[in-house]
Amino acid sequence: MISQKPSPIADSILQGNLIKLMLKLSVPSILGVLLLTLNTFIDAMFAGRFVGETALAGISLALPFTLIIQGLADFVGTGSASILSRAIGSQDIKIQSKIFGNLIIISVVISAVISAIGYGFSKELITLMGGSSTVAFEGTSYLKIYTLGTIFFIVGQACGDVISSEGKIRWTTTSMWIFITVNICLNYLFIVVYDGGTAELALATVMAMIVACIFNLFYFVCGKSLITVNLKKIAIAKDLLPEIFSVGIGSLLYPVMMLIQQFVVFNSISNYGTNNDIAFFGATEKIISLVFIPVMGLTQALQPVIGMNYGAKQNKRIKQAFTNFAIFALILLLLIWIPLQFSPKSFLNLILPGISFAKNDISNFRILSIFTPISTLTYFSITLFIALGKGKTILGLIILRIIILNVPFVLLFSRIFAVRGIYLGLLIADIIFVIIVFFLTFSEFINLNKLKSKNTNSELI
Repeated sequence: MISQKPSPIADSILQGNLIKLMLKLSVPSILGVLLLTLNTFIDAMFAGRFVGETALAGISLALPFTLIIQGLADFVGTGSASILSRAIGSQDIKIQSKIFGNLIIISVVISAVISAIGYGFSKELITLMGGSSTVAFEGTSYLKIYTLGTIFFIVGQACGDVISSEGKIRWTTTSMWIFITVNICLNYLFIVVYDGGTAELALATVMAMIVACIFNLFYFVCGKSLITVNLKKIAIAKDLLPEIFSVGIGSLLYPVMMLIQQFVVFNSISNYGTNNDIAFFGATEKIISLVFIPVMGLTQALQPVIGMNYGAKQNKRIKQAFTNFAIFALILLLLIWIPLQFSPKSFLNLILPGISFAKNDISNFRILSIFTPISTLTYFSITLFIALGKGKTILGLIILRIIILNVPFVLLFSRIFAVRGIYLGLLIADIIFVIIVFFLTFSEFINLNKLKSKNTNSELI
């Protein structure tokens, strides 16, 4: 019988002090999210400062399609990671041995399709987003090269998700550091030194993807993973596909749903407001997104903790970990949120320097951000459902939040209160969503208690 490889981090997740574990996992995870956020600005910065506004506009039009590629990577990685963390907890070696081969095959198949579509129809896709003339040319040049690197991004990102599910979050953070560093260096070389354009910007990103992908593959091929990897026995595991698709589909649909929401929001602002209102809403969203960085980092660190302990049937420890992580996130969040409420102009001026904000602007900012400390706790509930493999619940919550709540409330309230109604609609939709999520989380903990009771009775028998 094959035994599971010994792992200090897995032992710590299953048996160690939860406070120390939280600090150990959350710091590199928060740094990783910070790096991921930083990366979204790199190409835009080089395009805007060294290539020109037309190049920046072209890359902006290509951005939605790069987000879909990100969603596909998370689709494969999140589903695989959820299964693996539970398999580690239950010491199911058979399932663990299927993860890597399955991940590689699915990633290659998806990448081949996306690369073919992206390269062959990049001009049509950019035109669909509203691009024309030189802007369409720049966007097409960027998207064509970017999609050719899809396989490296999806494989590298999916591998990173699986590595994190083993509790090796420092490795994935290092991988992000490598990607960011290589991307910045190559951008400088191609754009500043050799006076390149959008195609060279995309090439720099693809080359950075390749390096980061190789680094993550090294983790598995060189035996650093808890799972055994045999490159001669790479095969698809049909029995794992339904659960991977069930859990991962939410990660794929979320960026698509967000595109729909943004389309409705910005069109509503255009109908009832001015270009200044559009810029202000965009700045408000960017500032609020900074508040989410520690929250997102902590939720990523929490996922393997819940998954492994669920696999090991340590349901009480799941609730303890959930509570500790959520409280710590709330404390960190309040340290950012309180200054945000007292001096919103100082933060908004970081994005919109020299702008004199009206009272209505500041009121709108506070409407959108006032509920943030409570609403961000829903991310921990969604992480709980992902770790437990509750794919239908995750998908239902995404559809509920964006399609059933956010979009209709924005349309309704904007007709009554114009621009102010957009902010009010999002706030009220958020409050309803939080109530529903908290109810589902409470119900899930009740189910975990029942499951624990059944397991205890079975052991007594």
